[in-house]
Amino acid sequence: MICVKPPKNISEAVYATVCWFDVFGFAGSCEEIHRYLFFRKATLREVQQVLEKDKRYSSSFNFYFLKGRNALVLQRCQQQYHAGKLWRKVVEKSSIFTRIPFLKLIAVGNTLAMGWPDSESDIDLLVVAESKRLFTTRALLTFFTHLKRMRRHGNKITGRFCLSFFLADTALNLENLKIGKFDPYLAFWLATLTPTWGNGIEKLLKANPWVKAYFPNFQRETKKAKHEKIWLEKILNGKLGDWLEALLRKHQLKRANAKKQAHYAEKTSVVISPTVLKFHEKDRRREYLEAFEKKLNGKLAAKR
Repeated sequence: MICVKPPKNISEAVYATVCWFDVFGFAGSCEEIHRYLFFRKATLREVQQVLEKDKRYSSSFNFYFLKGRNALVLQRCQQQYHAGKLWRKVVEKSSIFTRIPFLKLIAVGNTLAMGWPDSESDIDLLVVAESKRLFTTRALLTFFTHLKRMRRHGNKITGRFCLSFFLADTALNLENLKIGKFDPYLAFWLATLTPTWGNGIEKLLKANPWVKAYFPNFQRETKKAKHEKIWLEKILNGKLGDWLEALLRKHQLKRANAKKQAHYAEKTSVVISPTVLKFHEKDRRREYLEAFEKKLNGKLAAKR
């Protein structure tokens, strides 16, 4: 049974956060550790003092990591290199989104947004659409990204958009997708989402106040992403759009439910409903949580 106890003080909170980064082979800056400090409110200076005085940590080039994990600095440089290439592709291909009606938000998530992609990483997208046109939006986004050779499918993965998570704008609270009482990955995933289209990120985070309990120091930048109304919305906003949405909903739900029969792992990995479409067939959250607990329990007693 997985049981990670909340840290009792800032020192334990810093250690928990550094261990969390270590699970993913990531050396964090003082600012990053402060921003995602687990369950503790603290100033940047307080976090820095702990990192500098506690002998469990080493630092290099302003990155902090567990003692003996110096190789993570080189790995961080490699991660930044891969991230730069992927972000350039996001910027170059974001014009695709201008063609899609009823979009409220497109945000990059997972490894790229978190900062640790590798040479084979794809670009995971969270898509939020108007509730009455979710399936129309999904169909058109799939079509245009495929047309532009940017949709992940089959063996075509690296550097492509992964369209595996769609939400209606009336179903933004994701707490019911947690794998248990404690789900740091889902909270971290939400906190690190990076909007690339639309202005719905504030609404999404407001619908998930439980994330703030994990990261009390976290603050979302107020900068808004681009958002424009397009001509297709006018055409598909009436009865024609209602008919098309109903047709696409029936087809997509039938196909998705048939595909789901092959996946029985975590019940929150694949979610299919009229308002949520989540296709993370290899959901590794429990694996990450177990690794996190192992690091905490194995080294917590070795303080200083």
